[in-house]
Amino acid sequence: MRSESRPAGWPDGVPLTFGDHYTLCLSDAAVDDARMHIVVGARMPGPPPTPRALRGLVADRVAHAPVLAYRLAGAGRRLRWVPDPAFEPADHVEYHRLSPGQSPHQAVVAAMRDRPLSRGRPLWSLLVLHGYTSDEHLLCYRAHHAFQDGLGVLSAVRALTGDESLPHPVPDSGSPVRVPGATRRALGDLARLMPGPPRWYTSGDPGTLLPRLHVGSLAITPFREIARESGAGLAQIALAVVAGALGEWTAVTAPERAPRRGMTVPMPVSLRGRRGNTGLGNQVGLMPVVLPCAEPSPRDRLRRVVEQTSLDRVLLCRRGSREIYRAPPGLVRPILRCVLPFANARSATRLDVSVLRWKGEFPGGRDRFSVPPLAPGSAGMIMIMSGDTDVSVSAVFEPGVRHTDRLLPLLRQALGELHAAV
Repeated sequence: MRSESRPAGWPDGVPLTFGDHYTLCLSDAAVDDARMHIVVGARMPGPPPTPRALRGLVADRVAHAPVLAYRLAGAGRRLRWVPDPAFEPADHVEYHRLSPGQSPHQAVVAAMRDRPLSRGRPLWSLLVLHGYTSDEHLLCYRAHHAFQDGLGVLSAVRALTGDESLPHPVPDSGSPVRVPGATRRALGDLARLMPGPPRWYTSGDPGTLLPRLHVGSLAITPFREIARESGAGLAQIALAVVAGALGEWTAVTAPERAPRRGMTVPMPVSLRGRRGNTGLGNQVGLMPVVLPCAEPSPRDRLRRVVEQTSLDRVLLCRRGSREIYRAPPGLVRPILRCVLPFANARSATRLDVSVLRWKGEFPGGRDRFSVPPLAPGSAGMIMIMSGDTDVSVSAVFEPGVRHTDRLLPLLRQALGELHAAV
């Protein structure tokens, strides 16, 4: 039975940010709402936990992560995140039985589409996929990308499966740090992302409306050794590796479409501080990075990425984006109504790339992976997550993109070439 009592001391609603409104608008324009969900999961040993056990886990851990009980309320500029007085753990636990031998990763994509998240409840769920083999199951956390960004998802997973706690969501009452030209530069960054990039892939018969998901891993040792020798960060190394793989991929599969001067991709920059992270909302800025796909030298590819993603450049993007995010709700919706038709009118040509850090999610799990969102206008997204022992790569593509199975081997090849060059 759903409880109608609100936990004592919980605050009132939290207004949506610019990013929350923007992501909800993208979701409304997507082929289906599941395209704007984000998933992290892992293979877990043994049989799946019982529904009763998972419901008990959710009921226990929501006190340590209040964000899990927040839902949408209101409409338009009055949309807010509010505590759900009727929060019910059973609404957020789903089981999916697969056929023996079925690919569990692609089955996650189908499960997301077949069981949409209700906007009348908190926009997340735990997915359990089992039956594909007898000695393991897949445990996944999925959330709407307006409800949580990548860091918010990982924080929620640590709160559910570990001992991390998250503070109560509260409205942002602080004032942005004024940096001369930061807002203007942030708007300029968004403008650079508006024109469509060159089509970097060949199209084929989509066959199905389901996006195609490819999951793999890269060795962590080359990343560490490249970082030690070059001084580059993991995200910078990952972008250089993606540039090398994409250049080789297009040279083989679509030579007439290969980017001649590089390809601009939006690189998410988190706006969350180290303290006070509640896990609520989409709080990322987008920094344009030109992937030097046509550069033949692996070392020069890394150098050109590093030049574009210096700490000063990231801080400027973060400060300017924070100011944009604090725009009054009365301005956000009109701005989006003007911008989104241009952003969504193009065919899907954009490639999105994101890099995150694992910190112990899903204890005991193996082969951790993600399902990145696939927004309108995007033909693919690559999400790279680094852990203590390996680097997980998950790439999702529109069903009409051909030769997607070749990308992961080319990422390993590009990493090896950069490792040897450095």
